[in-house]
Amino acid sequence: MATKRIPRIILVDETQSASDVGIEQVAKVRSGVQPMDAISALQSEITPEPDAALTADEIGAVVVELSDKEVAELKKKPGIVAVEEDELAYALQEDDLDGPGDIYSEDPEATAQIDALQAEIEAAEEPPAEMVAAAMQNASMNAPDIGEEIDFDEAGNAFSLSAEADPMVVSTAAAAGIPRHKVASFIRCIIKCALNELTSAKSADVSEEQIAALLAAHGVSGDSEGVQAIRDYITCGLRIIYATYAWRYSTGAGVRVAVVDTGITPRHPDLRVYGGASFVPGVGSWADDHGHGTHVAGTIAARRNNRGVVGVAPFARLYGVKVLNSAGSGRTSSIIAGLLWCARMRMHVVNLSLGSRFNRHDPRQYSRAYERAGRLLRRRGILAVAAAGNSNEPVGNPARCPSFMAVSAVDCARRRASFSCFGPQVEVAAPGVGTWSTYPRTGYRKLSGTSMATPHVAGVAALIKRRHPSWPGDALRVRMWRTATDLGVAGRDYAYGFGLVNAYRAVR
Repeated sequence: MATKRIPRIILVDETQSASDVGIEQVAKVRSGVQPMDAISALQSEITPEPDAALTADEIGAVVVELSDKEVAELKKKPGIVAVEEDELAYALQEDDLDGPGDIYSEDPEATAQIDALQAEIEAAEEPPAEMVAAAMQNASMNAPDIGEEIDFDEAGNAFSLSAEADPMVVSTAAAAGIPRHKVASFIRCIIKCALNELTSAKSADVSEEQIAALLAAHGVSGDSEGVQAIRDYITCGLRIIYATYAWRYSTGAGVRVAVVDTGITPRHPDLRVYGGASFVPGVGSWADDHGHGTHVAGTIAARRNNRGVVGVAPFARLYGVKVLNSAGSGRTSSIIAGLLWCARMRMHVVNLSLGSRFNRHDPRQYSRAYERAGRLLRRRGILAVAAAGNSNEPVGNPARCPSFMAVSAVDCARRRASFSCFGPQVEVAAPGVGTWSTYPRTGYRKLSGTSMATPHVAGVAALIKRRHPSWPGDALRVRMWRTATDLGVAGRDYAYGFGLVNAYRAVR
């Protein structure tokens, strides 16, 4: 009977070369392996042969099929640090409810805070499982009482940040500094025009000149943030993270955001995609053949174009990095190849709404292969944001790795989503229940999952990056910690991390 081989990820000593030392040691336990560059091989439309050994020198890794016996022999070889299974990861969605700057400055203080936090959670004692389970159930059943949030505008006037207290249009207009009485008058004019048009014998549309005249008559600029946003649907997710207020300061223009997922539909009218790559074996196009990646992309950067929805950072630049197939699954090796592409292409923010399950909270246990890729991104100044998972269990890979920012999900009442994974790795929470967003080919769909929460955070990161182009990913990450709306028990916790991401405070 032939020995069964399965895909493995071999990590060599980081001071040595995967192409040299890694391949040399692999060849000693399995003959006939053919070395190939991982990115070049996976970007090809030709599926790599079983004897291919894919090398990623940036993180000192080799991906090759090996048997258990060959793995045992390989682990004894000098220079081999670890061997992990090249496991499958999945798009983290639930069924829908109805059926700028390339140059950055290092920030040693932010980096030290992230490293210190990891050391702190690794040293902490894990609370009793029964206590954690009860706390998570309570967080899913009861809406946090955060009171009314008050802030001050640039003129020193106090105003409310309560998403529930303000109607959608009024809160959006307030974000652009448009007085409430002018918005109300403006809306009445629109209704009057619509009625006149419907009852007129003529069928011509109201002209742009008429609209401009109406705006001017009421002292409202036609190209203001508020007026433009009124014509797009503002989701409850955007409202509870105060994204519309943040647009006074940033819309994410020019920030490169990679959606590492199933790809993105290239011609959706509500999206503008600037490029991408596929790392699914045998698939050459980064176009979305599943739907998940397109939905994620819309939450990040759906255009403010008077139709459909609008994203958290509507002027950010989207890139589709296809690592999951038409069934929504993909190997760790494909995902890591996609991350290496993001590093080479100098992305600013990377969104990973995907992952695999894990059965322990222990923060010292995580995928070393993912972590090496994450550390490379951090060194390049790139922030990687990852979904915690949907199994109501410990946070999965890659979100549990220290170099990835783990995101849990809440609903629009700020309750913890009952499916959301939890644990000491969670850094922030974001809206992930009943999220409307773009969907292939030209449609929209409502989905739930930590997959839907994560792009809200990626979008906020893009807003901050535009506001502070020289900030590296570590600084963006710490900024979101410091400005989050604290939920649950005071301080960081297993359900919400530091709290609900707050776009407005993050860009102030």
